[in-house]
Amino acid sequence: MYILGIDGGGTKTKATLFHIEKGILWSKESAATNPHSTSFFQSVMTVTEMVEQACHAHDLREDVDLYIGLGIAGIGRTAEKNKWLSLFKEQMLHLPMIKDIHIENDGKIALYSRTYGGDGIVSICGTGALTYGVFKEQTARVGGWGHLIGSDPGSGYHLGAQVLKAVFDAEDGVGPTTYMTELMVKGESVPSLQALIPVVYEKGSEKQRIATYARYVFRAEEAGDIVAKQIVQNAVHSIVENGFHVYQTLFRETEKAIPFVLAGGIFRNDVMVRKVRKSLQQVPQLQVTRVEHDPVIGSIITILHQHGYQIEKIKRLVGHSEVGES
Repeated sequence: MYILGIDGGGTKTKATLFHIEKGILWSKESAATNPHSTSFFQSVMTVTEMVEQACHAHDLREDVDLYIGLGIAGIGRTAEKNKWLSLFKEQMLHLPMIKDIHIENDGKIALYSRTYGGDGIVSICGTGALTYGVFKEQTARVGGWGHLIGSDPGSGYHLGAQVLKAVFDAEDGVGPTTYMTELMVKGESVPSLQALIPVVYEKGSEKQRIATYARYVFRAEEAGDIVAKQIVQNAVHSIVENGFHVYQTLFRETEKAIPFVLAGGIFRNDVMVRKVRKSLQQVPQLQVTRVEHDPVIGSIITILHQHGYQIEKIKRLVGHSEVGES
C-alpha cells in the first residue's frame, strides 16, 4: 500500500510518497496550489504533475495500490472541494493504480501531523492564518478566509501589513518612531522608506512579499521597540481568542487534555510560542505544542486513519524520519 500525501498552500506545495512497510520514499516541493492564489486549473495541473513524478520515481505500475491524501488550502467549502476534485479526477484517469483520493481541510492535516489522527486544535499562522479543531466527528474553524477579508490576524501577511502601517505612520508624523523603519530600509536594500513604495506595489506575489515583512516586527520586538511589542501582542491576542472560540465550540464539556498545536512559519519564533502558551494558561486543558512533522505527513495520516489504523500504530509507521527532495 502506497500513500501519496500532498500539502498544498498559497506559497508552495509539498508531496511525500509513503509505503506502509518501507516508510517515506520520496518528497518533492513545487509551486502554490491554493486555487485562489493561482487558479483551479493551475492548482490541479501542479498536483497532477507531482503525482506523475511520484509514480515515475518509484515505477508504480497498475498492480500496486496507491492512495492519495490531499490537504489543499482554499477549498474548505464543499462546492470548491467538489469542483477541484472533479477536475483532478479527470486528470488521473491514465493512472489506474490510484485506488482512492481523499481530500481534507489543510487545517486537519496540520493537526494530524502532531496528533496522529487524534482530536485537538491547530493554529496555523503562515502567510495566512486559520484555527481549526476536531472533536470526534465534529469540526470548527475560525479565520482562513484570505488576506482580503480581515487580513487573517496572526498571519505573516497581517503582521507584515501592520509593520508597513507603523513605519509609514511614523514617516507621516502621525505615529511614534519605531526601530522597524531602520530595519526595513536596511533589510530591503532601499535608500529610504519612500523608495520602498514601488517594491510594495510591484505586481506579482504581493501577499507573500508583504508576509515576509513580519520578520522586522520580531527583530524590533526583541530589541525592545514599543510599537513592535504592541503589534506582536495584538497578534497573540487574536490567535488566543480564535483558539478559545474553537475550544468553547467543541471541547467545553470535556475535561481531558486537548492538544493545541502551533503550525506555520510565524511559530518558528520562540517569542510568539511563549506568549501564546502563557495566554492560554487560563484553560488548563489546553496543552500547547509545536508541530512535530511537516503538515504533509498529516495528509498521509488521514489515509491511515481512514483505513482504521489506531494512533499508536500510526506513530510507529510514520516514525520520525523524513527525506529531502529528489
